[in-house]
Amino acid sequence: MKLLVTGGSGHLGRYVVSVAEAAGHSVRVASRRPRPSGQRPAAPPTEWVQLDLAAATTESLRQSLAGVDAVVHAASDARKSQATDVEGSRRLFEAARQARVAHLLFVSIVGIDKNPLTYYRHKLTTESDLAASGLPHSILRATQFHWFVDYLLGQAARAPFVMLLPSGFHVQPVAEDEVAERVVRALADGPGGRLRDFAGPEPMTLRHATALWKGIRRVKKPVIPVWLPGGTAAALRAGSNLAADADLGTTRWKDWLRENPQSRVW
Repeated sequence: MKLLVTGGSGHLGRYVVSVAEAAGHSVRVASRRPRPSGQRPAAPPTEWVQLDLAAATTESLRQSLAGVDAVVHAASDARKSQATDVEGSRRLFEAARQARVAHLLFVSIVGIDKNPLTYYRHKLTTESDLAASGLPHSILRATQFHWFVDYLLGQAARAPFVMLLPSGFHVQPVAEDEVAERVVRALADGPGGRLRDFAGPEPMTLRHATALWKGIRRVKKPVIPVWLPGGTAAALRAGSNLAADADLGTTRWKDWLRENPQSRVW
């Protein structure tokens, strides 16, 4: 199968490319950035197209989709989500429909229908647009990645003397490679509409996740809980980002931390 992976150089996209190639698929990476200088294509050779969905033209999309059987849509930009995640996705869907792509799989986020965050509302719009596009499609929602929780805690630890963290929040982090494996299995299964959510094996409070993180990362700063106002914070305190009925990965938070040294993440 010939795949186009949007966001193919991103945190999840790189794993999707690797897993897909290992499964025997031919992959074309679509990225906002050019191929890194001096980087050799993986074996089998990986194609690379520079494609910024926020500014993509009809012709650039047509060329990117030429000869493609399926698309994994993992490109996103939280800072420009209207231009990229909504408008860019609409152009991608129309171009994929005209190219008669047999399957478009969109990677989304657990809980976007329970949280008023603008980025999440835009993700939800994209899900609706895909469902109405007429494309054979799948939508896979995943919980937050281990690396992202690690990054946020690392940023909090940069503050002097203490770590300020929102009180009452929850996390259920999942390994990117396991999400990638689920994506590639879904491609093999064919279009399935809204798929069952995919989540990490351990729903936990942010407080507990931070305690594990501090022990493994050897961070001594005390944690000061901070109550945050607003609908987004209320949704996270209510566990909107947890997946009660989901397919689960197997990589636990503490095991991922031990396998991924601090220097590789933050």
